[in-house]
Amino acid sequence: MADRFSRFNEDRDFQGNHFDQYEEGHLEIEQASLDKPIESDNIGHRLLQKHGWKLGQGLGKSLQGRTDPIPIVVKYDVMGMGRMEMELDYAEDATERRRVLEVEKEDTEELRQKYKDYVDKEKAIAKALEDLRANFYCELCDKQYQKHQEFDNHINSYDHAHKQRLKDLKQREFARNVSSRSRKDEKKQEKALRRLHELAEQRKQAECVSIVVGAPRTLGRNLEETGGVFLCPWKAKSVQCVALSFNLDDETRNVGAQTFQTFKARQGLGASVLTWRDNVVACAPWQHWNVLEKNEEAEKTPVGGCFVAQLQNSGRAEFSPCRANLLSLVYVESKFNDRRYCEVGFSSAVTQAGELVLGAPGGYYFLGLMARAPIADIISSYRPGTLLWHVPTQKLTFDSDLPEYYESYLGYSVAVGEFDRNPNTTEYILGGPTWSMTLGAVEIFTSKHQRLHLLQGEQVASYFGHSVAVTDVNGDGRHDLLVGAPLYMESRADHKLAEVGRVYLFLQSRGHHSLGTPSLLLTGTQLYGRFGSAIAPLGDLNRDGYNDVAVAAPYGGPTGQGQVSVFLGQSEGLNSQPSQVLHSPFAAGSAFGFSLRGATDIDDNGYPDLLVGAYGADKVVVYRAQPVVTATVQLMVQESLNPAVKNCVQPQTKTPVSCFTIQMCVGATGHNIPEKLRLNAELQLDRQKPHQSRRVLLLASQQASTVLDVDLTWRQSPTCHNTTAFLRDEADFRDKLSPIVLSFNVSLQPEKNGDALTFMLHGDTHVQEQTRIILDCGEDQVCVPKLQLSANTTGSPLLVGADNVLELHVVAANEGEGAHEAELVVHLPPGAHYMQALSNTKSFERLICTQKKENETKVVLCELGNPMKGDTQIEITMLVSVGNLEEAGEHVSFRLQIRSKNSQNPNSETVVLDVQVRAEAHLELRGNSFPASLLMAAEGDWENSSDNLGPKVEHTYELHNNGPSTVSGLHLRLHLPGQSQTSDLLYIVDIQTQGGLQCSPQPSPNPRQLDWGLHSPTPSPVYPAHHKRNRRQAVLPGQKQPSSLQDPILLSCDSAPCTVVHCDLPEMARGQRAMVTAQAFLWLPSLRQRPLDQFVLRSHAWFNVSSLPYAVPALSLPSGEAQVQTQVLRVLEDREVPLWWMLVGVLGGLLLLTLLVLAMWKCGFFKRNRPPLEESDEEEE
Repeated sequence: MADRFSRFNEDRDFQGNHFDQYEEGHLEIEQASLDKPIESDNIGHRLLQKHGWKLGQGLGKSLQGRTDPIPIVVKYDVMGMGRMEMELDYAEDATERRRVLEVEKEDTEELRQKYKDYVDKEKAIAKALEDLRANFYCELCDKQYQKHQEFDNHINSYDHAHKQRLKDLKQREFARNVSSRSRKDEKKQEKALRRLHELAEQRKQAECVSIVVGAPRTLGRNLEETGGVFLCPWKAKSVQCVALSFNLDDETRNVGAQTFQTFKARQGLGASVLTWRDNVVACAPWQHWNVLEKNEEAEKTPVGGCFVAQLQNSGRAEFSPCRANLLSLVYVESKFNDRRYCEVGFSSAVTQAGELVLGAPGGYYFLGLMARAPIADIISSYRPGTLLWHVPTQKLTFDSDLPEYYESYLGYSVAVGEFDRNPNTTEYILGGPTWSMTLGAVEIFTSKHQRLHLLQGEQVASYFGHSVAVTDVNGDGRHDLLVGAPLYMESRADHKLAEVGRVYLFLQSRGHHSLGTPSLLLTGTQLYGRFGSAIAPLGDLNRDGYNDVAVAAPYGGPTGQGQVSVFLGQSEGLNSQPSQVLHSPFAAGSAFGFSLRGATDIDDNGYPDLLVGAYGADKVVVYRAQPVVTATVQLMVQESLNPAVKNCVQPQTKTPVSCFTIQMCVGATGHNIPEKLRLNAELQLDRQKPHQSRRVLLLASQQASTVLDVDLTWRQSPTCHNTTAFLRDEADFRDKLSPIVLSFNVSLQPEKNGDALTFMLHGDTHVQEQTRIILDCGEDQVCVPKLQLSANTTGSPLLVGADNVLELHVVAANEGEGAHEAELVVHLPPGAHYMQALSNTKSFERLICTQKKENETKVVLCELGNPMKGDTQIEITMLVSVGNLEEAGEHVSFRLQIRSKNSQNPNSETVVLDVQVRAEAHLELRGNSFPASLLMAAEGDWENSSDNLGPKVEHTYELHNNGPSTVSGLHLRLHLPGQSQTSDLLYIVDIQTQGGLQCSPQPSPNPRQLDWGLHSPTPSPVYPAHHKRNRRQAVLPGQKQPSSLQDPILLSCDSAPCTVVHCDLPEMARGQRAMVTAQAFLWLPSLRQRPLDQFVLRSHAWFNVSSLPYAVPALSLPSGEAQVQTQVLRVLEDREVPLWWMLVGVLGGLLLLTLLVLAMWKCGFFKRNRPPLEESDEEEE
């Protein structure tokens, strides 16, 4: 023995600066687990076969042991740093020594036959010994002797002979009494037979699982709501449930001077039900009790009670620990231990040992209490016909006078668990939802009813403690506690409180006994859904080693019909998101989820099922958990791809490509699952890229994905499949730096007939691997660029309202290694739009630029090469239109940067270009006179003009904003000669405006209130400026012409009284026009006083702008002026030529014509010379 452990004292060089972890494959030995038997080719398996063991035969001498060899259990020892590595070395050393055994060296057929013969020989010897021992066995005395002498002495002994005689006597007596049995014995026998038949029927029903359902409002005797309990066999052909029979009649018993009474109408039988072995416990918390004595009574109060039904023998028992024979006066005087309002059985639980735990929230005058007693003792202590009895082992919690316990309803919910680290004791959990002025609390008591933990609620009136549940959700072997607060209200974004409900998870920690603060908070999402009203442990639904939990919201769901959420356990506690939500199959108001019960396998498929009660619909829904297939998938691919190595050829195009192999492996394990499975497997290549941009494809199909059918046997090793993929040509994609991600996932194939799947898939059903493209970046395969950027602008400043076009001049350079997917990034300011980008660099004339949005900011991306090689310089001119600058401020900023996808030094420095923004407006003021001039007679007859108004004169000023900006605070001032007085030449009658101008003249026009709109001046010798004299119009000799009149006199505000017009316009946009027109008439009395004077009537207008309505500086504020003048010219009146002048002129003309004709006649002007004839010409010859 000393030699065996001498190695522990040897000096070993262990590293003490790290913790060793057990890695699968570290030991070169075969491994086994409890999940599956050892394979037949295992050495231990073969050793047992050599010793005579056969497959399927139990181990041990009695052959009643395990049918599979005991697997190896690896012990994890973490006593110190280096300890694990030491023990692994020991195990490896022991394995090496074990391999030198002869039985493992030689495993020949001859050796196997030798061992088989040896085993057969041993069996023959054992059979012979067994037969020999049978000869020395006394069946009468049930004794086995090993020697013949001992057996012979026993046969001849008095003891053996006495037993033989007694046996013979019993047989003779039985034969004599058969014929003389009484009728009474026959009836007893018949009754016993009937009883046995009933028991046989109950046992037959008990062979299948039954569901116990409580119905507290079921109609019982005389159609009163006494409640009831139903037993629903799961595997029965008929779905009809059978009601368990209980004594539902009111009872009265007289004991001495006192009378005991029970009242079972509206007792709520079935409000809580539970089972333990073949016993069903159904509670009626509102069963009433009263004690009468002379003229006094205890008062009719709901003490509550529970019924126990024994399914094996149809026995019945009752348990009502709050009953007492005290009268009301006693409670009034003592004010202590008042259990008249217990409502015992409002909640219930049972321990594994069969101890019944009941909650009584009304006990001790609504302080609440817990009552507990073993079910076996309840049955044995029950006395039928007695209304008041005592179970010796029953225990009740104590009364308290602390104010926080007043009306705390302790016992509203109960549960049992292990919370003191002592597995031999049981702790009791009681919920008090109104503890400490409705704050709510949960208390954990020891078996001696001493408080171990107190967990307080966080919000008043949340009903913290309404429901409690105990289970191990994180798989650490310690019970954890869940507490429901269905009325919890959370504050939402609108600062309003919403009643949603909450569940608190308290995990037992390894270090200390206190449960501390909640490890997880599960908050409901449905308003008034009462999330957390019921909580039920489900057991391990998915067989992952962690228990799961169901939480009900009986009024949740889209229409308030109720829903149940299933939360899966994990090492940290519970998953915060439900793995499944069960919606009510009933209409709204069904209260689906009002009660829950799980952790029981009803259909015997190895997985726990869930019962959901919906009292509003009088239904119970059974959710059967499906078997879970735990899948494991593996995906293997080489680490890098070399585009230069083209080791495959595309089948269609015969193009050489760079290809690689992908290996996919699928395995499955599970409990109670089919031997053979068929799964759908999907492989996705480069899944993080869009479909058209994927860089690798499958060689056979030229696609980026494929779907496979995988057939596997879960007992065998994983099934693997290989496929070939290739890398596309570099010109077909841009991204060469990011990893190529390959994904592989499996799923269950749907049933061909459309039925639901009979099992679920769980575990690692999805796996991802990645590979990279080898780059030309040196030995380290890491490209490190050095990107440089410079930029400037032309076309500034930018004007508000103008169509600004800005030129960005950019120089991009790379002084390092290649920059992959390099691009120029230009962040545009608001209101800017990309137009065009040009480059004069060779091979970059057709620059590709696109505009998109990044975080609501417009960005222009220009490709600079993939890669942008070292020592490259690119000059770019980008045209950008900029508008909407009203709120831009003094400048707008353009941010420019070169970005690449390289892992090191990928970007250049950011360049910020600030371009000035200014506001400017050009306003034009023009004036016009209508008419421009007037010709009037120097002397005229105007006596007939009754209103003294002469010709009409209009001076119009038009203001136009040529932009580009809008102006505000426009002011126009107009000066008109004259104030419409008697001495003025102009009589101003009206000021008219257009375009929004608001004008106020001083003094007011038309002071005489003349009706100038209907004025038509009396005809007078007035001529327009373009008048031409007719032939019949002549000027008498000696009269003055207009050219001889005096020079025109200028009448303006500088030389005459003036009318001032002030006009304002709040804002004037680009292109807007505004007009003001002064309408006036020449005042005739003033003209009569100065008949030969000529005039020039001149008006003057000025404008200015106070500001520009922008948050940007203005280049200048517009202003200007204009003048309009009208000429008034005087002419003398033309007269008619006398008649005799015309007669003398005509006669003189005729005389002159006659003399001219006579003179011409005398000169032969009128004599006609003819040419000679031909005959006369010949004669003359």
